[in-house]
Amino acid sequence: MTTGGVSRRAFLAGTLSGGALAAVGVDPWMRLAAGLGGGDENEGSGARFLRGNYAPVDDELDVADLAVEGTIPAALNGHLLRVGPNPIAPNPATYHWFLGDGMVHSVELRDGTASYRNRWVRTDDAAAKLGEPPRPGQPERINLVHSAANTALVAHGGRVLALYEVSLPTEITVDLDTVGSFDYAGLLHSPMTAHPKVDPTTGELLFFGLDIFGPPFLRFHVADTTGAIVQTHEIDLGAPVMMHDFAVTESRLVFMDLPVVYDFALVGKRPLPVAWDPDHPARVGVAPRDNPSAVDWVEVDPCFVFHTLNAYDDVDRVVLDVARHEKVFDRDPTGFDEGGPRPWLERWTIDPGGGRIGVDRLDDRGEEFPRVDPRVVGRPHRYGYGTILRSRDSKLGTSGVVKHDLDRGTAEVAGDEKGVAWSEAIFVPAPEGTGEDEGWVLGIVYDAGRDGSDLVILDATDFGGAPVARVRMPRRVPFGFHGTWVPA
Repeated sequence: MTTGGVSRRAFLAGTLSGGALAAVGVDPWMRLAAGLGGGDENEGSGARFLRGNYAPVDDELDVADLAVEGTIPAALNGHLLRVGPNPIAPNPATYHWFLGDGMVHSVELRDGTASYRNRWVRTDDAAAKLGEPPRPGQPERINLVHSAANTALVAHGGRVLALYEVSLPTEITVDLDTVGSFDYAGLLHSPMTAHPKVDPTTGELLFFGLDIFGPPFLRFHVADTTGAIVQTHEIDLGAPVMMHDFAVTESRLVFMDLPVVYDFALVGKRPLPVAWDPDHPARVGVAPRDNPSAVDWVEVDPCFVFHTLNAYDDVDRVVLDVARHEKVFDRDPTGFDEGGPRPWLERWTIDPGGGRIGVDRLDDRGEEFPRVDPRVVGRPHRYGYGTILRSRDSKLGTSGVVKHDLDRGTAEVAGDEKGVAWSEAIFVPAPEGTGEDEGWVLGIVYDAGRDGSDLVILDATDFGGAPVARVRMPRRVPFGFHGTWVPA
């Protein structure tokens, strides 16, 4: 197969040597969220990713009884896991942040105490760099691109999966040992998104895989509570668009076909072989969960969405909250320094039958990494959490976090302090809590003043108040991508 004048094999081989596609499936939003902007064109492509809090750490630690300021809630028992790139042997002239070998940082909270552990995910590539043999008995790779396992994590069916959406997932344990590449007993033949959804009622895992060499370009899957794939459906988008996230409701699926398209003629010319295509229509697809291939497409004003907050059914309509980017990968080939406004939280009310989408801006501040209470995924939600973005000239990129009350149209801010940068805010429900915001917001926070990191725990019902606990990390935790909470 050839696309844009480049064969599939030549494309993959070129990306393996030049590093263009290995980044295709990871979370490209993070370059802006980390404050990189357009960068210095005269600087080596990898140098800026190897200093400050982008710089990797070079060892693996196990540290118990971490220092705690305040009191860790007794009901918080489990592991906070975060993943991001931590290159093992980077070449500063060629390294790109999206390519870094995945490292998971774990903070285990148990009975009011905290311990820390970090491990590289032993993909075959990472194991070879560390001088270790590959894990035995793994499935064959689905393409020639090494998995970096550095983008996101999901716990489901008794497994924890490290995700890198150009490849198969990599199974790890909650103690961060690597099991190996995972293909759902041979039923997954294409990549897996970094943003699967766990249905809080059925316990099913719903996810898609984008195959840029389609058709079909999109496959949708359902795994039951045991972690076995029970459904696979093919959806032909007509073009290899960049689709990083999607949304689910109790009865529907929501896909986004937006004007960022893979162009393999760009291999070696751009950090990612994608570009804004003004001729590609922007549209949102709504499909029944019991018939995912029957998609009704509705046009929307051109924009781009990396992350959704949540979606829910509203009679014949679907309400979808997204972090909306006005434009990406147009003037700036790295993707984000387009000179327009920062991404903002927006509500789309989709009427598939009427072919209309109502659009309402929910907040004017720049923010990304939207998160919701996992108990209301696909259901009506009142609250949402996001990470606030700093001005474009900041080296930190993010500042504090925000809690939205979407019923009242209000917002509270926490941790917006000089010299600190919050990671993605993760909401953990209180085990006995019934209210949607009864629980805690957890985030790893980098303090540039001391070049160190803390785990900060906020009471979500008193979001603007002082943290209930601050756990001192035994080392700096580099800027990363996404995380998850795994209850004990």
